[in-house]
Amino acid sequence: MKKLVATLMALVMLFAVTALAEEAEKPSFTGGVQFGMDMDAVMAYVPMTNPEIEKELTRGPVAFMEVEYDNVDDSGAKYDLKYLFVDNALVAIHYDMADGTVYETIKAQLAERFGEIVPFDAAKIGNGKYAVDDDGDLKDCKEMIEGNGVTAVLEQDHDGDVDVTLLDPTAAYLTIQ
Repeated sequence: MKKLVATLMALVMLFAVTALAEEAEKPSFTGGVQFGMDMDAVMAYVPMTNPEIEKELTRGPVAFMEVEYDNVDDSGAKYDLKYLFVDNALVAIHYDMADGTVYETIKAQLAERFGEIVPFDAAKIGNGKYAVDDDGDLKDCKEMIEGNGVTAVLEQDHDGDVDVTLLDPTAAYLTIQ
């Protein structure tokens, strides 16, 4: 009986450790970039040169350091790409899609990768609103996804321009305080 109990305990611990390891896995983006990486690591993973690096002043409680790559062409998808850091940890990735990008196409691609699209709810992104828009003006935000370690915010302005911001929902700065 003691042997059976010990075996069961070992199996329970094995499954618990496996579940924790799977839960802790972070999503991976272009070149293997993950939320929480520092600026140097992100720049080493991104296969592009000549980024613009600047401090992004926001109306929020903290300024972001920003690494921006202009005119990225990724298998036909064209966009400007920004990595946003707080305390040298990646907390958001912003895609400013090229003119003519079809909102519904981007939406379908994000849903396939990250999960169900829901109506945008600013309360769910807390301080993340300053990563989406530097003054926290979210009038163009339409929908979002919360899943697979990412909160994705989809925007479309009156001219039809499409932006997508991926937020790390575990980043202390971004959570509602």
